[in-house]
Amino acid sequence: MKYLKRGVHLPEKKERSLLTTNIVRSSTPRFIAISLLEKGNISAVSCVFEGDRVLVGTKIADGVDFKAVPIHSSVSGFISKVMPEQIQIESDERDSLDPVIQPQLFVSENPDELIEIVRQAGLVDMGSCSIPLHMKLEEAKMAHIHTLVINGCESEPYLTADHVLMLNHGLEILKGTESLRIACGARQAVIAIERNKLEAVEILKTKNYSLRLNQIEICSFPVKYPQGTERALCETLLERPFRKGESALKAGILVLNVATAFAAYEAIYVGKPLIERVVTVTGECIAEAKNIWARIGTPLSYLIHQCRGLLRDSVRLVLGGPMTGEAINSLDFPVTKNTTGIVALPVESNDVEKEAPCIRCGLCVDRCVASLQPEILVKAIRKENFNLAKEYKLEECIECGVCAYICPSKIPLLEMIQNGKRAFLKKTEPAPIPEYHDVELATHS
Repeated sequence: MKYLKRGVHLPEKKERSLLTTNIVRSSTPRFIAISLLEKGNISAVSCVFEGDRVLVGTKIADGVDFKAVPIHSSVSGFISKVMPEQIQIESDERDSLDPVIQPQLFVSENPDELIEIVRQAGLVDMGSCSIPLHMKLEEAKMAHIHTLVINGCESEPYLTADHVLMLNHGLEILKGTESLRIACGARQAVIAIERNKLEAVEILKTKNYSLRLNQIEICSFPVKYPQGTERALCETLLERPFRKGESALKAGILVLNVATAFAAYEAIYVGKPLIERVVTVTGECIAEAKNIWARIGTPLSYLIHQCRGLLRDSVRLVLGGPMTGEAINSLDFPVTKNTTGIVALPVESNDVEKEAPCIRCGLCVDRCVASLQPEILVKAIRKENFNLAKEYKLEECIECGVCAYICPSKIPLLEMIQNGKRAFLKKTEPAPIPEYHDVELATHS
């Protein structure tokens, strides 16, 4: 396996959440709020009413179309409020299961049936993208891919949810991987794990030996950020950079998160929809860092409370990892299907050094995994020259944050590129189609 030439070595800062490799089972929150939004747009429509009783796993919303997925209750209780963007549930703390959740006597090996199972279970790819899983599987099947890659690298600092999931649920991950391999039509599957997680590598290899799933290979990858991104994984596996205009699917590869493989196992073997996930709660300002089984819709404040609270009143909160996560100013946000972690950092960590002029050192170009020229992109964006930005492949930026991290002039390259992407998309949006009302036509005699 060749070394990832680009990228950077980051302080891992994973020790606190790995003091114990157990995944803590959170108590049931009294109130949950399940979002119906996906990337700011409504992706599901409620199929329940206020006052309805629901069980754990009961479907509470249908996808707006075939591309979207249904949403299920993560607690048993009563619907307290229904809004277009959110459904609120008051738990009865009994955790009564919907009859749909039960071990399956027969596990299908038909790709179409497997894809329908994961769709009905509301599965998405549980990395940061949150794309409906059935859509990714359908696209991969249509592209006739040869390799399914299950991403267990978790190269983002602080986060360890995927790591402990592999340590505790290797068997389930392997079975879920095999089902996903069949569903997408791949000839082989590779579980990619960074070399700083050798215990997880050995656990999966041992369990795979007993299962005799010969189409699955467990591979150790170089420890470097952003090794866990789709592009870096594919290029390391292929031992060559992407060609011009090439994507993972065009290269014959589908990349899914390791938590997705576990969720697929639960959906296919147990009939359990996606109602919970492992979330890392960590950072210098967390009293006791943990990995927690968090139910979808749980307030972030509830998870912080499970970790004995914050050590300071004033902290910097990041939803996700510090490189690609989103800074938040409230703990009222609920856990969603793609919530990987909550990181509580000292406010001093957000002290932004004054931006200096570019010294043309070329570090951002040398370290960019997507082989872009961030400094030219930022200049084009500042001048609102989106044609030039497009020419320099603005849309191919994977937003890993390496350029901003490495820049000696402290230019906010990532922030500028993200803003530029949004402005470019807004500018290129098609004009709304005018509404034509029925017009009564005059008839001539």
